[in-house]
Amino acid sequence: MPRIRIEFDKNNCIGNKACLAMDFKRWKDMGEKVDLIGGKEISEGIFILEGNYSEEEIETIVEGANVCPVNVITVKNLDTGKYLFEGSIKVEDVIEIESNYNDDKDFKLDPEGYFLIRINPEKREIEVGFCKEPNKVAFKFKGKKPVAVYSTIVNYFEKEKIKLRKEHYAYLGRELQKAYIALEKDLDYVQDDELEF
Repeated sequence: MPRIRIEFDKNNCIGNKACLAMDFKRWKDMGEKVDLIGGKEISEGIFILEGNYSEEEIETIVEGANVCPVNVITVKNLDTGKYLFEGSIKVEDVIEIESNYNDDKDFKLDPEGYFLIRINPEKREIEVGFCKEPNKVAFKFKGKKPVAVYSTIVNYFEKEKIKLRKEHYAYLGRELQKAYIALEKDLDYVQDDELEF
């Protein structure tokens, strides 16, 4: 099993806790922020954890780092010297843009159709139906990981020349991630509703 190093910059952690939702074996809720379980502080606010992990564990560790909105987690394969996820972010000369969205004014139906998303806890799968007409499922996709489902849908729609709105794909990614977290945490999943932890 490869030897992996996780580095956590707690100083710049904002307490979003997306890492904890993805990887509860490595992260612990400490109220305002999280802790890297078993991590050793190598300098003020910087923690590292090293260990040998299976490919499945490494995938979960990288997913936990990837969902951090402020990139304070770095994952490195010590056997190869390659970074699996680099958590540094440069903010010099950044243009700051205020984000606003009003569901009543900004929401637009996609003329191509809409998605119906649910989870199958027994099979540990995410199921996605696509309706081209109201209440009539034209395509059904299923898989265990959001990226597998998302990629399959994108590739299939490209082949079938179905052109969704860009924000519809963004919506799909958000809901697939929520569905996956619900499966991992044995939570109820209701499309468009927030998860109840």
